[in-house]
Amino acid sequence: MIFLHLIIAHLLGDFVFQSNDLIQKKYKSWTGTFQHVCIIGTFTVLSLFPYWQHQETWWVIGAIFGVHFVQDCLKIAYDIRFNQKKSTLPFFADQLFHVSLIFLLSPLLKDLPAMALPEWLGMLYSSKFAAIYIIGAILFSYTYDITLYQFLRQRSKAPREFMANIPAMLRRIVVFTLLYSLVLVFGGGLV
Repeated sequence: MIFLHLIIAHLLGDFVFQSNDLIQKKYKSWTGTFQHVCIIGTFTVLSLFPYWQHQETWWVIGAIFGVHFVQDCLKIAYDIRFNQKKSTLPFFADQLFHVSLIFLLSPLLKDLPAMALPEWLGMLYSSKFAAIYIIGAILFSYTYDITLYQFLRQRSKAPREFMANIPAMLRRIVVFTLLYSLVLVFGGGLV
């Protein structure tokens, strides 16, 4: 479950709450990247709230924060210096490395006892169905649109800045919700 919570934090910070203005700031100065990583760090801290009492949690949060910062600085330096054709490879490599780091770090927290939570909050937090739904909703909305934008940008058919297509995102979320509901109802223990 911790892996899923960290993925949610990553998707929120790297896709949903990364504005065009922040992207421009990242390419102008390391302070923009630092602001972005503070957003990632905030969502990471919030996603691990039942484990705040453990030192290991703060080491994992620090590692995600630090590595994300260094990795984004390197990606931006690469983009500025070598990626004149706007290849999508750095985008996908960046995401692969972020998810790999989360995959490597999340087992460090899996055996830690969570703090006592109200029953309803504990059930919601530990629900893999809710976590998978949130991940799917983000993937089929912002992540899909931003990935599509990366491909259009590579072909020089994209506008200068990313523009979220909210109606299309909402349609995809509705379709995902219906399909996910069908899987839950008719798939038994598939999810």
